[in-house]
Amino acid sequence: MKRTSTMAKIGALILSAAMMLSMVAGCAPQEPAASSNPPASSGTPGTSEPDTPQIPDTMEGDEFGNGAIGQHGGVSSGSLYASQAGLEILEAGGNAVDAAVATAFAVGVCEPNLSGIGGCGMMTIYLADSHDYEVLEYMETVPVAVQPGWYNPETDSATAKNAAVPGQVMGLLTALEKYGTMSREEVMAPAIKLAREGFPMEERLATAIMDNYDNFSEEALAIYTNDGIPYSAGDIFKNEPLADTLQAISDGGIEEFYTGELAQKMVEGLQANGSLMAMEDLASYTVAEREPIRGTYYGYEVVTVPPPSNGGDWLLLMLNIMEEMDIAQYDRDSLEYHYIFNEACRIGLVDSYTYIGDPAFFDLPIDEMISKEYAAERAELITMDNMKAMETVPQTDLPVTKLEATAEDSQHTTHIAVIDEYGNIVSTTNTLGNGWGCKFMAPGLGFYYNSHIGNLDHENPDSPDYVMPGKRVRSTISPSLVLDSEGNPIMAVGSPGSLAIPPAVATIINNVLLYDMNIQQAINYPRAMAINRSGASSPATISIEQPRFDASLVADLEALGYEMNDVGDYNMAVGGIAAIYLDRENGIFYAGADPRRGYKALAY
Repeated sequence: MKRTSTMAKIGALILSAAMMLSMVAGCAPQEPAASSNPPASSGTPGTSEPDTPQIPDTMEGDEFGNGAIGQHGGVSSGSLYASQAGLEILEAGGNAVDAAVATAFAVGVCEPNLSGIGGCGMMTIYLADSHDYEVLEYMETVPVAVQPGWYNPETDSATAKNAAVPGQVMGLLTALEKYGTMSREEVMAPAIKLAREGFPMEERLATAIMDNYDNFSEEALAIYTNDGIPYSAGDIFKNEPLADTLQAISDGGIEEFYTGELAQKMVEGLQANGSLMAMEDLASYTVAEREPIRGTYYGYEVVTVPPPSNGGDWLLLMLNIMEEMDIAQYDRDSLEYHYIFNEACRIGLVDSYTYIGDPAFFDLPIDEMISKEYAAERAELITMDNMKAMETVPQTDLPVTKLEATAEDSQHTTHIAVIDEYGNIVSTTNTLGNGWGCKFMAPGLGFYYNSHIGNLDHENPDSPDYVMPGKRVRSTISPSLVLDSEGNPIMAVGSPGSLAIPPAVATIINNVLLYDMNIQQAINYPRAMAINRSGASSPATISIEQPRFDASLVADLEALGYEMNDVGDYNMAVGGIAAIYLDRENGIFYAGADPRRGYKALAY
């Protein structure tokens, strides 16, 4: 079925009004309301005009109350308390980078199983004053003593041997030093307070503790249980060892974590439990400032992250294929839409895992992969006259050149989106890899290390993701921005979820830009995506929130050759979006948060 008004949304969205938001004072919200205090001043942001439209209390379709609407600043994250931490910084006059850093440290306290200072991430930043787009990449690196064959994926995944050199602390503090306005002590104070004074435990963390109870060490049991009894949702939860560690970082900065007494404690604990990480690995770690990769889509532009993420190229390739097939001509719930979307997703998955690794070790074909010409070639695999799921996705022969002498990803990641009153925007994704990382807690320090040695290829020496000393790990994280035709940002969007990340982000982009949904409607809408985790060449399997789909559509997809993996209602297996959409004409933004992951947006 074709849509009668394919591009109705596009003309309305491409606007040239300047984004200059006014600040008001206020208190960080203490209740999970859809929005916080109304602005103290009237008028269009950045002007003295008195005709600003009344800001609605909620967004249509926000049935769970996850979203928020504001004119001045907003945060969407995986925890109400982390979002409060970020909003507190914004209301104190900080910019989006200050707030994003505060939120990321706080999320590591509130979601210690998903991200934290033992992990890594990437951050995409829009700087309003200079109109620049920046990417900070702080993925982990392989300790230099690690050689191929040392790590056994079958036996070492839940041990200290799986920990790569953590990058989050340097990444966040580098972002703060380069682009923030507040001090390290100011932005870390909310996270330290949460860890030391405690907060009512959220349901997802309580469930994660129960699920991992048998894997906890005595030290972890002392933190995550009350005399051996797991905490329940609503119980006040504290992590004083983590509070002490965060305080040491607040006092000593990057140097303390990577070369100081804290670094020495980390290395001693890791080596005592089988890791080869050394002081030299921490001391030599660096954050990479990378040029974002970009692509156009139905008159918009998408700015996202380059390698070693293999999510940004997957996203752009997927969008290019969908545009080549003119997916916008079809109804959102049609068989044609889902066929094009899922075949484009499968092609992007195969190509991103075949050709992407650490750009310091390989000359990667990224320009070719995200070109319109390559998408047109790959789109020829999708046949509308005789719709049928490919049995396997054929590979192409793009060149990958080794410059110097397929792993399991994880759903256990977190995303943050922030906007400030000045028009700066941050989209950042942070991760430990697997849930609770490598299951090894830093002795005496209160945090878990990542599991990203296991993210590398340990079998195929020709893979661009083959394990090598000093190599940066690969991940599908894809913190992205969407721009209008004049290069102004109108959306920040990202997700956790491993293989679900690029298709989840693509889903939101389609729902908002092509199908007239507000950001929360776009997030809540049922998802179905071909993300077979057992291999790119295995049967075409769609992870689908099946109870939310029409049974006839599911049957039609099965008739095309797809196997259904029913994940149930609102399941985080298909991603967990944090996003912000800007109505630039009226100076209002809409912050969306995914109920699948218990996300919460706050604004003022």
